[in-house]
Amino acid sequence: MRKGMGSSSSTSSGGGNEHTGKLYFDPLADQPGDGYFITDAELRERLGQLVEASEKILEVRYYTNPLYGWQIWQNLLHHAYIVFETDQWWWSIEKNELGVTIQRSKNEAYVRDKFRRQDRTSDLFGNGIQCEQKYKGSHTLQELIDHIYSKDYLNEEYNVVSNNCKDFADKIYQFI
Repeated sequence: MRKGMGSSSSTSSGGGNEHTGKLYFDPLADQPGDGYFITDAELRERLGQLVEASEKILEVRYYTNPLYGWQIWQNLLHHAYIVFETDQWWWSIEKNELGVTIQRSKNEAYVRDKFRRQDRTSDLFGNGIQCEQKYKGSHTLQELIDHIYSKDYLNEEYNVVSNNCKDFADKIYQFI
């Protein structure tokens, strides 16, 4: 049995923040409305019903943006996340103290430049989002959903030092 399957939230050790233990999915990030919270137990079935799971991931991009607006450089302090393209959509996937978030849009800017419909942070000089690397995808959405489930990413607690957004982005980027 998977750990924490029924829990809806827990306190993060070492990070001091709470994460939901749920995936937040915004299926139309460029249109009015709200997203869905999906528990670990519901992940494969519910997300599979909300997306076309057979969609092939065509390209994957690794992005960063500053953590704080007062930053001068984002070399050390930055948020990392993944943006990928399928035949039909642009997607982003990322993890922070709130949990894992997946966004989908017909317009790349809504998943690249925004997190849960809010503009991403830029630094004191207005520098913000940077594409660090990219390559062609090799998996389908179903394989990504199965990977997220099998690795138990929704129940992994966020830790600013040892299990943060960069660690998650690295794992997803390497998988896709």
